[in-house]
Amino acid sequence: MRSQPVTKLSLLKTAAAAGDWQGGLRIAARFQDLGDHAADIKRAHEAYHSAGFYRQIGKDPDALIAAGIAALKDRYNLKENHYG
Repeated sequence: MRSQPVTKLSLLKTAAAAGDWQGGLRIAARFQDLGDHAADIKRAHEAYHSAGFYRQIGKDPDALIAAGIAALKDRYNLKENHYG
């Protein structure tokens, strides 16, 4: 019996299911085709690592992260009741 290959999308879904949004954003931020969600996802990933920078420029890192998580949920159809 062959197992399914591990894909980046499956890793993203596993992270989301575990409530590991930082990990999910890290994975998704490297995807080429994020469509209209690209800016929110990439900015949220950066906000995890550079919160001080975003505060310095007048942005709320927590709000950026929340927007990125919402974008992930929307882009990849991650349901609220299954993914945190």
